[in-house]
Amino acid sequence: MRVPIYPNDLIRNRGFKSLSKQLQQQWCGPTPISLADAQKALAQGLGYKSFYDLSETSKVCQPGEPVPPEADVRQAIRSAIKATLQPEASLPLDQQKLERLVNDLSLKKLVAFKRMQVSPEAGHSVLSELVRGAQPGLSKEHVPTLEKILAESGSLRDRALFACMLGALRQSEFLSARMQHGAAVCSVKILDTKKVLDAIPEGHRSVFERYIKTSKLSDGEYLFRATNGPERPLSSEALRKICVSWARKADIDASLVTPHRVRKTTDGYADLMRQMSERMGHHSANTSLAYAVGSPTTSSTVH
Repeated sequence: MRVPIYPNDLIRNRGFKSLSKQLQQQWCGPTPISLADAQKALAQGLGYKSFYDLSETSKVCQPGEPVPPEADVRQAIRSAIKATLQPEASLPLDQQKLERLVNDLSLKKLVAFKRMQVSPEAGHSVLSELVRGAQPGLSKEHVPTLEKILAESGSLRDRALFACMLGALRQSEFLSARMQHGAAVCSVKILDTKKVLDAIPEGHRSVFERYIKTSKLSDGEYLFRATNGPERPLSSEALRKICVSWARKADIDASLVTPHRVRKTTDGYADLMRQMSERMGHHSANTSLAYAVGSPTTSSTVH
């Protein structure tokens, strides 16, 4: 298993470099680790012999190279960290701290995980699976479990966030939503309707309305606000950590619980894919899929 690494991943404070610093700062061993050692451990977790091997390979990495499942990558990183800790094996390992470190690594910072890449040859089969409602990873069966742990948590904010995801809202839509005349309105206009409530399934609207009522949000305020700055929206990174906390409580692989994966479990998402396939029948399936997931299309000529 090897995760494709591109030159952009090695720019300061981006991709691999950013993850290495995070690994160093949150290291779970009894003694601190140098940045060089953190880079070595992360490189080995991503399938390379060393940071030098990773750096050299990135120079010839081709677009569209296959990306292993995120869950497999996190397991490999976990193993690499344990191997790095071997000299300190006599000291007890804080397993919870290790799991927290591995799950908190934002792999989406890597180019390979930033977009869904589908080859023209595989496009039709992948699209047809989505249209049929096949959901690799997170499935509809996971949804009741997540709903249960959220109900038990008592957090109306988290339940409202989940309701937005089940409403097939894109992350950019509900994170940018603001209050306007007593209603939550999407700042990013992608939906047929601007009001968030109209996009949420009927069975989840009461929870969403309770959140709005108890939050006492004023016009212009974000629907979901940053904890340390109410004038700012909840960040994508903060949302990722919230999803990770849900996954832990529900005993689900943390890499599976993301806004997009929750959105994919809905009937509305499957209907959207079906409609797009019908409307864009003269285009490649890859174009339809890339549009739906918000990723760039591959360049190809349609005759």
